Amino acid sequence: MKSTLLSLLALLSFLAVTSCSPRIKVLQAEKSEDFRLSDYPTFGFYEIEASGDTTPGRFLRNVGAIKLAIIRELEGRGLTQSNDPALRVNIGIVVNEEIQTRQTDFRTDGIPRYMGQRRYSWRSQEVEVGRYREGTLSLELVDARQNHMVWHGAAEGSIPSNERRREAVIDQAVHELLKEVR
Repeated sequence: MKSTLLSLLALLSFLAVTSCSPRIKVLQAEKSEDFRLSDYPTFGFYEIEASGDTTPGRFLRNVGAIKLAIIRELEGRGLTQSNDPALRVNIGIVVNEEIQTRQTDFRTDGIPRYMGQRRYSWRSQEVEVGRYREGTLSLELVDARQNHMVWHGAAEGSIPSNERRREAVIDQAVHELLKEVR
């Protein structure tokens, strides 16, 4: 009885944690007609250039997590990382801070305000509920010999503020993006 209760509690905890995880949406994934990943024994990364208001330490740490997830995915498919690769990986990152709002309602947001001379008024307005960061990750695989893009894809989702959860979301995004690459 006790072990059944513990098993049920563990299952409910797992479902609660996984249901709260951010959703990754694959926007696009297209490849050249003659592209086969097995034709490329090695891979490497293009140098990443950043501009804008990137936070240096945080940005470099997140790029490192993205590269590590890509390395795991491609090495899991038989490729090895090299300084002179047959396949180059180009990473594109766009992060925007979004504001979540809601419309006020007099039934839930209080009574009308007294404006003087027996004039009561109430106006509906948008109020800020929260802020979050939305990110888009785009990957391009380029044939290094021909300097020709053979595959590209993009995915988007919310970026958690917690570093461990962010790394898990990065792993999930890269996996979702590259799972169809064959």
